[in-house]
Amino acid sequence: MKQLREILPNTLKNLGIIKKYNIEWALLNWPKIVGEEIAAHAAPTSVQRGIMVVAVNNSVWCHHLSTMKEEMIHKLNAFIGEKQIIDIRFQAGYLRKYQNNEQDEENFETINQKLRMIKLDDIELKQAAVLANQTTEDSLQKKVLRIVKKHLAFKKLKKLNNWHQCAQCDSLCPSEAIYCTVCAIENRENILSNIRQLLTEAPWLTYAELSKYAECTPQEFISAKTTLIMLFTNEINNGKNDHVKLLTLAMLTSGAKPEEVNETLIKKTLDKFGRKSYVSTPRL
Repeated sequence: MKQLREILPNTLKNLGIIKKYNIEWALLNWPKIVGEEIAAHAAPTSVQRGIMVVAVNNSVWCHHLSTMKEEMIHKLNAFIGEKQIIDIRFQAGYLRKYQNNEQDEENFETINQKLRMIKLDDIELKQAAVLANQTTEDSLQKKVLRIVKKHLAFKKLKKLNNWHQCAQCDSLCPSEAIYCTVCAIENRENILSNIRQLLTEAPWLTYAELSKYAECTPQEFISAKTTLIMLFTNEINNGKNDHVKLLTLAMLTSGAKPEEVNETLIKKTLDKFGRKSYVSTPRL
C-alpha cells in the first residue's frame, strides 16, 4: 500500500485539512489495514485529537482487540505515513449502527447532495485556491482543491445544522450533544475512575452512599464495581491472593463493612471467586 505522503505534496503536510484527509482515507481503507476478520467485528466511528473510537459488536471482541491495540495503532500510522493515531477507544455493542448497509449508502448520498448545495463565499474560495496552488502539478492541484472545498463545505453544513463547539474542545458536535464523542468518552472514564478509587478505599459503599461523594448514574456505579470485582478475581486466580485483596473483594461483593468481615465470609468469597472467573451483578 502506498503511503499518503507519497501521493500528496509535502507542502500540505502541516495543514489541518490534509491531516483530516489522511484520517478519512485510513477510515475508508479500514478492512485493508486491520484485516477482513477484524473489520467484520469492529468499525471506526470517529477520530478526534488523535483518538480513534471503534465500535465493536460485543464485549468479548472488545477485550480481544484491546490486547491488539498497539499493533493496530502501528498499522494505521504506517498506512497514513506519520503518527496521527495515538490511542484507540473500543465501544462494545454499537457495530451495526456503523457498518455499511443500504441505509448508510442512502445517508451518505444525502450528505453529498447537501454538500453540493452549500455555496462557499469568495473568501472561502480564495482560501481553497491558495492551498491548492501550493502544488504545481495540475492533477494534484485539482485533487487538493476538491478536498479543501469539500472540507470547508462540510464545516459550513455542520454550522447550518446547528452544530456547535464542544464544551471541552474545539471540535464541532451535534446540537443535542454537549460534548464531542472523544470528550464524552474521556469524561465517562474519569467518572468511572473516580468511582473505582472510592470503592477501593471503601468497598462496602452502596450506590446511594457513594453518590453523595461522586455524581454518577446507577449504570456507571455497576460498571465500575463490576470492573473492580473482575480485577480482584483475576488477581486472586493468578496467584496474587494477598489478604487485603481478598478482604476488598469480600466487601465489594457482599457490602459488608470491615467490622462485619469474618472467616466465614472470607471462605465464602474464596469458594465463589477463587477458583473461577464468575462475576455477579453488584448490588446498588
